[in-house]
Amino acid sequence: MVKHFGIQENWEFNGLLTLRWLKFPWDRYLDTSFAAGDGLSYATEVPVIERQRHGEESARFLNYLMFEFTFGLPKYPRWSLITRLHHRSGVFGLFDGVHGGSNYLCFGLRYDFL
Repeated sequence: MVKHFGIQENWEFNGLLTLRWLKFPWDRYLDTSFAAGDGLSYATEVPVIERQRHGEESARFLNYLMFEFTFGLPKYPRWSLITRLHHRSGVFGLFDGVHGGSNYLCFGLRYDFL
């Protein structure tokens, strides 16, 4: 679930299959993981930024693709910094004839409760 702020104010719901690589040679110094996922995205309204970039050619229901890196210090295993590429697109017209989409570079701080 995503809430956009700024130019667009819509909510977005994404369902996806994600694969995550957990082991890197430098993990004892900087715990790192990489994830890639693909699935479906539903926006509560057609995103303003997609309409601006591609005219009226967008839709609420599109493909969702994400790539993510997480970085954390082994001393604090529950905390990590996240950077993610968040991508919605019509997959060259496969979704509702849409050929455009949007990309967002996202950053966050994660705390694992379990």
